Amino acid sequence: MASLDLETKSYPESQPMARAGRRVYRDIASPFGSSIYWDIPQLAAAWNASKLSGKPRYGEAADRYVAAFLARGVDDNGVWEWGNHRYYDADNDKPAHFAGGVHEMRPIPPCWQIFWKHDARVTEREIRESAKRHLFDAAEGGFNRHDDSKRGHAFIESGGILAESLCWLYGQRKDASLADLALRMAAFSHRHRNAKTGLIENDATSTRWDKLVSTTEVGLWAGSLLRCADLSGREEFARMAGDGVSAYLRYGWDRERRRYYGQLRVADGTPVLKDNPIPGPEEYWPGNHADIWNANFPAHDYPMAMADTCVALYRRTKASQYGEAIERFAAAMDEQPVPRTAKDGRGGYAELFGRAIHFLLHAAAVTGQARYRKKAEGLAAEARQILYVDGMFRGHAGEDRYDAVDGVGYLLLALLWLDSGRRPEGYGFGF
Repeated sequence: MASLDLETKSYPESQPMARAGRRVYRDIASPFGSSIYWDIPQLAAAWNASKLSGKPRYGEAADRYVAAFLARGVDDNGVWEWGNHRYYDADNDKPAHFAGGVHEMRPIPPCWQIFWKHDARVTEREIRESAKRHLFDAAEGGFNRHDDSKRGHAFIESGGILAESLCWLYGQRKDASLADLALRMAAFSHRHRNAKTGLIENDATSTRWDKLVSTTEVGLWAGSLLRCADLSGREEFARMAGDGVSAYLRYGWDRERRRYYGQLRVADGTPVLKDNPIPGPEEYWPGNHADIWNANFPAHDYPMAMADTCVALYRRTKASQYGEAIERFAAAMDEQPVPRTAKDGRGGYAELFGRAIHFLLHAAAVTGQARYRKKAEGLAAEARQILYVDGMFRGHAGEDRYDAVDGVGYLLLALLWLDSGRRPEGYGFGF
């Protein structure tokens, strides 16, 4: 089940709004259902737990989950019943759609290796068919975050994951057309950068605020592109990733506040602040500054994903701009203490703890700086203190509840790295 009451270990039927599927953030409805897309980090954590402990039961449970989904969760076109608009209805034992029911993959890259192990044919069909259905212009690589084949919202986080998925399949089949298409999709976003600033639009096909700005989401996109380069051997992916991140680093640092801005105008690189907003209604905007503990989804605010990508770029290039960014992101964490209260139902979310710890461990491994590991150890202790209840981790400080969308798997994977000293296997899940 997507949600569990920590005391009863069953679906929290008595909790307010449980049936409606609406909680304090992330409008991802799975009332009385299962949401395997949001469970991907937890699946990866389970397989790693078995590998590290020598106890097979964690991975076996995850395998049963995957097998059950593949037997029941594929639509007539071969596209999987998952994402942000679909879930599996446990009451009626069938897939359920909401908010249009479209197929979508963001912001989690799937652990394709495990699905492939269970059914290579079905997995290959999902990757090929979803890529085709998300395109509105195959020649130019124009894509939509939804699978309606129409020009809509080309969120870069979605384009990155689609490209990464194609490159993963290329690694299995060596079909050059897959890597070619992935490159066109990545290049579509890359082309929508400003000639003066180099900043990449968050959404190339929108008419909303997110076409006019760049956010730390470019780091999430660039992380997918770096993995595309590794999977395909095509360094053009890495070049585009570096272009996008470098532009944000160039304009995004607030020297006075010693934090990165939440949004930048692509036209001139100036920050978008609450007292100087983009015209139009405020939607899922980042704040004035990128916020490590931003619990809203989709806020297009991924500072720790950006920081992690800077580590990966530093490892590849040793360029000083990325080393400086690592220092700045780590220092900015000191200015953003972990939310310890349940104000507005929010506290330190498990995913956000996991992303922060992961970045610090990654930075320690690449730079050799032990102080980053010490910071990771401190955050891990806070995560346990705030979130560990009744023998398991709750999703955040506001509820004694586990929920798939709270990203407990991110935290588990980071803790496994901290404990074992070895970076966990993603099985295709890039983190």
